[in-house]
Amino acid sequence: TLRTLFPYTTLFRSLNLIGALRALDITIIDIKDVVMGVKSLPEILRDTVKKIDESINHLGKSKLIISSLLEKNLTDYRASGEQIRKLRETLELSRDDKKEFISNILLRIFPGNFGHVFVGIYAPFLNVTIDNDEKNKTWLKLVEFLDSADEIDENCFLIDAINKSDPDKLDKLKKMMDTQQLQYMVNYDENIKNDMVNQQIKFIKSLKENEDVKDRFTKVIERSKQLLKIISPIKKEFEEYLCILNDDYKKYKKNETKMTSDINESLIDKLGFTANDKKS
Repeated sequence: TLRTLFPYTTLFRSLNLIGALRALDITIIDIKDVVMGVKSLPEILRDTVKKIDESINHLGKSKLIISSLLEKNLTDYRASGEQIRKLRETLELSRDDKKEFISNILLRIFPGNFGHVFVGIYAPFLNVTIDNDEKNKTWLKLVEFLDSADEIDENCFLIDAINKSDPDKLDKLKKMMDTQQLQYMVNYDENIKNDMVNQQIKFIKSLKENEDVKDRFTKVIERSKQLLKIISPIKKEFEEYLCILNDDYKKYKKNETKMTSDINESLIDKLGFTANDKKS
């Protein structure tokens, strides 16, 4: 009769449910909670989806590190172990910790006051969010690149001058590179262009009217070239990675290029030359 079959039907349904949930890799403990009525099925399913997402994230990061190591065809297994540990740890860092991690390595590469000034230039853009595979790969490349970079040679006039500068002068230099100024570049528009052009015209006139100012400017240009020769190898690659990791910095660099081009075009149109032109 139906009454006799009912308990077996209920048991069959329970066994069928248990089998289906196990096929989804839901734990025995969670299945027991569902059967006993301790937790609802939707609750268990939501928890399982969360665990699966965490597992996918973990496996994805492991895959990235393994792929990175395979590309290098490493043979020093002892060194590889240390590298694997470091790469894994940096991937797990929070947004703020990633910023601190980059800053500390830059301060190692560029020691002294100069390092703090260098970090200050990029500080507003070091809050990187790793939210896709490309950024994960780029982050690993950045970590490896910075970790292998040697400390720079401080035998440069500008580096030495900044390292020996007093605290007040250093604070003024840092204020010149604060977040507002960098945002000024990020939000570059026609008004900013006109303002910069007017400043350049005023500066060029001072060069033409005052030989002392012109001589000082020439010395600064030469010393800047010396500085760029020292820091460019690191600066160039670091900025390439940062453009991928931070959209604001990518926009900043694009606007920087556009601003330089716009200003030079305006100066040539109005004066026939730029501040860096030999005619000046």
